[in-house]
Amino acid sequence: MTILKRHVAALTLGVALAIANQAGAQEGSPVKIGLINPIKTLIGKQNVEGAELAVAMINKEGGILGGRKVELITYDTNFAPPDGVAAVQRLLTQDEVKVIAGEISSSVALAAIPVVESEEAIFVASVPKHPDVTKSGYDRVFRMNSTTALDAESFDKFLVETVNPQKVAILAENSDFGQVTISHMKELFGDKLVYSDTFGMQQSDFAAMSTNARSSGADMICIVGSNMEQYGNILRALSDLGFDGRRCLMPGILNTQGVQIAGAAAESAFSADIYVAGLDNEFNKRFVAAFEEKFGRKPEKIEVLGFESVWIAAKAMDKAGTAEDTGKIAETIRSETWETPRGQVSFDEDGQASSGELIRLVVKSGEIVVDR
Repeated sequence: MTILKRHVAALTLGVALAIANQAGAQEGSPVKIGLINPIKTLIGKQNVEGAELAVAMINKEGGILGGRKVELITYDTNFAPPDGVAAVQRLLTQDEVKVIAGEISSSVALAAIPVVESEEAIFVASVPKHPDVTKSGYDRVFRMNSTTALDAESFDKFLVETVNPQKVAILAENSDFGQVTISHMKELFGDKLVYSDTFGMQQSDFAAMSTNARSSGADMICIVGSNMEQYGNILRALSDLGFDGRRCLMPGILNTQGVQIAGAAAESAFSADIYVAGLDNEFNKRFVAAFEEKFGRKPEKIEVLGFESVWIAAKAMDKAGTAEDTGKIAETIRSETWETPRGQVSFDEDGQASSGELIRLVVKSGEIVVDR
């Protein structure tokens, strides 16, 4: 063999070994999924806990894609769109993730979607409720939670026909979720809506707006707020002012830790949601038992949505046979029906998850119970 041929053979062998080593490393390396959330808040922590349990259960069962473990990379969005965009950019460029899950705020989600699209990545939004989250036209955005519009289909009738308030006030977070809910309540109640106001996502003093809401003469005050620290303190402020009318928490936000913050002021407050821990299916029983063992309490909707967003993303990668081809992963998510703690979940052409019927809830003796 000539010297040239030996060099060519050695080079060819070197390239082949490098490719093989790279493929072997890829086969054994963890599959990274990005997670964004306002992790300094109770609701953000709950969503992270659900996501962490999904990873733990998947890895305990042997991982995905022939034994690769799933790894979460989590960043804080602080309920702020600029922070959310920065977190997403970091995940996509620095950490090189292909799939991002999580988030609470619609405003953060809406700001993040163009960044996700620019990198042809996937975003599985856990909690954001604004209808536009799945209306961007980008086919790799999905949402686990119900939307304000879906909630309204059943909750509106209950408010108007059963509660039947004569005067309504609404206190809403100053976000896309809050603004769309105020607009809807104006359409629903017309002149009966006598007062509305918004509060900032970092606001902690609610005395003035609570006083104004009580002074409006409303016999029902509805609260729209993702952050349970905030709506818990609004309930306390209304109680301190002696408000004895109905207290409505818009669907999807009532949570045990919010009730604990409000204390006795939460008694008889009512809402509705898509999940309770007592749902009678085998997956939910397994999920609830695992969650209680890991975190020492029963899960609620926020934890379930965090779990489902990561569980479905990872299972779709496994079923699609790839952690890199986001088009194939997205098509798998959309084309399959997925077993979850809520039962079977499927996605429409916009990426919206099916959510089932709303379950009416009320606070009795400090506990959230099904309102029968």
